[in-house]
Amino acid sequence: MSLPKPYYDDGNGIVIYLGDCREILPAIQRVDLILTDPPYGLNIGGAGTIGGAGVVQPKDYGKSDWDLEPMNSQQWMLMRAKCDQWIVWGGNHLCHLIGPSAGVLAWDKKCQNGWDDTFSEMEFAWTNLLTRAKGFRHLWAGALRASERGANVREHPTQKPLALLQWCLGFAPDAQTILDPFMGSGTTLRAAKDLGRKCIGIEIEEKYCEIAAKRLAQEVLNL
Repeated sequence: MSLPKPYYDDGNGIVIYLGDCREILPAIQRVDLILTDPPYGLNIGGAGTIGGAGVVQPKDYGKSDWDLEPMNSQQWMLMRAKCDQWIVWGGNHLCHLIGPSAGVLAWDKKCQNGWDDTFSEMEFAWTNLLTRAKGFRHLWAGALRASERGANVREHPTQKPLALLQWCLGFAPDAQTILDPFMGSGTTLRAAKDLGRKCIGIEIEEKYCEIAAKRLAQEVLNL
């Protein structure tokens, strides 16, 4: 099986493939680390917006069906065949598939107590890089953010901050080639590029491939 022509290739190891990861993964060579945020089956994309009513108008991302079903066993097996090290966000939604893990990464999105709204206060990743839990505190609630502030910065309803994924990559300092089979807006690739590493992204929706390509064409960011 051969790989399709890349949607984007910067010539220095940052590559995007447009398509279903189940069709593309078998042709990809082994990598050093998988860092990804797969669908959880919560139909997040079906609403088209993130956030509720109030003084701040929620951004419209357009309705889509990429999160109708969670990552399945076939996708997980194909991923695991390519790598021995992994960080998978949404592990609490996917533990029936991934299994229990002593290594848990927790992202505190509120960074304070006593503040309640419709957003989750934390997100969790399962990883085999650690045997303990580690936490990252980084405000990211609607327009209130510790980084990447601005009305048009967030391009995907489940997009994570660049600083968070750079923190994740710090747990695998020797991993030079990263794979994200559920690339979304390309934050994993952007983080890898800024740290001087190679990265392969796979995304089934062309609009997000285009968004990621534009992000990757920007200058290297030093956070």
